Amino acid sequence: MTTRQSRFAILGLALVALLAALAGCGGSSDSSAGESSSSGLTKVRFISDYNPPWVGQVPFDVALEKGWFKEAGLDVDYKLPPSNAEPPRLVGTGNADVTVSYSPDLLVAASKGLKVKALASIMDRNIGGLFTLDPSIQNPKDLEGKTVAVYDFPMSQLNWDTFAKHYGIDQSKVKKVSEGSYGVPLVVSGKVDAADGAAGGEVTDAEMKSGKKAKFWVYQPQNGIPKFYWFVIAGNSDWVQNNPEAAKQFVATLLRAQKWSEENPVEAAKIFAKRNPRATSEEAAVKGWADLLRYTKGRFVPSKPAGWMDPAIWQSYEKFLVAQKYLSKPVDPSTLLTDNKYVPGS
Repeated sequence: MTTRQSRFAILGLALVALLAALAGCGGSSDSSAGESSSSGLTKVRFISDYNPPWVGQVPFDVALEKGWFKEAGLDVDYKLPPSNAEPPRLVGTGNADVTVSYSPDLLVAASKGLKVKALASIMDRNIGGLFTLDPSIQNPKDLEGKTVAVYDFPMSQLNWDTFAKHYGIDQSKVKKVSEGSYGVPLVVSGKVDAADGAAGGEVTDAEMKSGKKAKFWVYQPQNGIPKFYWFVIAGNSDWVQNNPEAAKQFVATLLRAQKWSEENPVEAAKIFAKRNPRATSEEAAVKGWADLLRYTKGRFVPSKPAGWMDPAIWQSYEKFLVAQKYLSKPVDPSTLLTDNKYVPGS
């Protein structure tokens, strides 16, 4: 989405984490990283979406491993975030140049006046959802009388509530508990009957640990969750304005890596596993990447180039978040979007 809980984490941070973030990502807010390095390449500070590494980052590692950023004239300094709520803030304050983030996180950042611009969508569709290993749970109404673990992050809570209302689940008959930092042990041990998770992440991990096939309801429109762009390349607005060609090349390179990783899933997953041996095994990476790709297959607007984003989807989702009081005030998505001008072929 892994511990996909992060992918929707929008939480306040302790001062120590904040200072660590600033120190770890250069501490500068003048967007000076766009200047050329001694090698003639344009420096780019790239902060990933999540720490520890997870399979959604496969294309990042593929691009790095194959030298495609350098080929595109970019000297990329790639770092994992010190906290998973940080990437949009680090980019929005100029302490990183680019990241890959999620529509809700970026809309919240924009609502706070941070300098963020959404450049392109790597993968359009959300891969988070609710999963269970309990064979007695065959449809969502079967969750009544059961224990369900949900992450404490606002987006996870909103997704569960929206899902439950869509299926007419009487939430007074569901024992909802905190999922803590990672829900797989709770599900595998039988302490909870279902949990929030992600294709390629918790769902894959739970299946591998238990040897059972999970029932999974992905948080996409068929299960009541509105469309929104899931994995989005975002840049600091000043950096993008000052480095338009570098921004275009960065987008093109990640989209190239994404396409190659979809066409060569096993090889791509093995590259990720090789570069992140402490985070995953080769077997888990291959299965996780394949699982993730099944749920991200297909673009919202297939007639448009890969990476292209429909402003109407952003506008509709922003209205949904405001109605659910997820956003404290409305945000004009046009202030966040860039008219797809950084998407190759647009």
